[in-house]
Amino acid sequence: MTGEPGTAAAAGTQAGAARDAGVLEIGGLEVWFRDGQGEVLAVGGISLSLGENEVLAVVGESGCGKTVTGLSVLGLEPPGARVSGSVRLRGEELRTASPRRLRALRGREIAMVFQEPMTSLNPAFTVGYQVAEVLRQHEHLRGRAARDRVTELLGLVGLPAPEQRLRQYPHQLSGGMRQRVMIAMGIACGPAVLIADEPTTALDPTIQAQILDLLGRLRARLSMSMLLITHNLGVVAEIADRVLVMYAGHKVEEATAARLFAAPQHPYTVGLLNAVPQPGASRDTRPLTAIGGQVPVLRQAAESCVFAARCPLATDECRKEQPPLRQVRPGHLVACVRPGELRRELAGEAVRS
Repeated sequence: MTGEPGTAAAAGTQAGAARDAGVLEIGGLEVWFRDGQGEVLAVGGISLSLGENEVLAVVGESGCGKTVTGLSVLGLEPPGARVSGSVRLRGEELRTASPRRLRALRGREIAMVFQEPMTSLNPAFTVGYQVAEVLRQHEHLRGRAARDRVTELLGLVGLPAPEQRLRQYPHQLSGGMRQRVMIAMGIACGPAVLIADEPTTALDPTIQAQILDLLGRLRARLSMSMLLITHNLGVVAEIADRVLVMYAGHKVEEATAARLFAAPQHPYTVGLLNAVPQPGASRDTRPLTAIGGQVPVLRQAAESCVFAARCPLATDECRKEQPPLRQVRPGHLVACVRPGELRRELAGEAVRS
């Protein structure tokens, strides 16, 4: 991990003070998919609040429901999905909004940087045309005015020679350049909320650092709130103010980034942190430990702790009912009947060894 958790976000204090405003509020969001055997729970009652000018990271293994949560905020869940719950943007309910209203809001008030820019960008159109599409839809810009604005945006996200890049196709750009194009599309209309889905995946460490620095500068410049979806805890430490840990579609822990890294409470969070390599550490002083098993496929609402099958501390109490989220410290929530015990056990073993 690089950087101090949450300190790279220059506006963190301001974000914390404004958190109660809740520019984006999600309440009890549930998403069910249908397969050949029935329904599968993808997101199980997620609730969160994103404050003004705040970065909230949503972390967890692949398949835990992070991306589905982000897509559902925009009403972009796959066809046939059954969705319930509330999504409010500045108090306006999006789940009951008309398709026309959602199209008006997407891109202008709330935008998303999708995974895999090579597949998210259309190979048949130049990147300039694709960025300009947002401006044509929401700003009604055409011709030279649109080209000038696209050039400005590509320069803003750090693309060299933006006048030339806008005439190129996605395959002519590197992975980092394509990611910058996706970010330019996302910020084109200065949205209040940007959902960034794995913005540094498949990029080398140098380009990752550049993208994180870019997102931080854009956040400060545009006073933009960000919902950051990632499995990379190094990214979380670099840019996030708060962290929400998801497992099997459920929120299992939520805290400030500094608090979560200093004192994780849920066994799953402890497992994620212990699986991160530490520079300079040897296998003797800090061996990497994997979390055994796999994320479960839930075909009904959880009736026990969703992590019980993989948890080294699980008891009969954990298997009888799903533990509710409870506050262990101000602003620190955890869904566990034995919060902090695994961290303390591992710390004791380290001292004894």
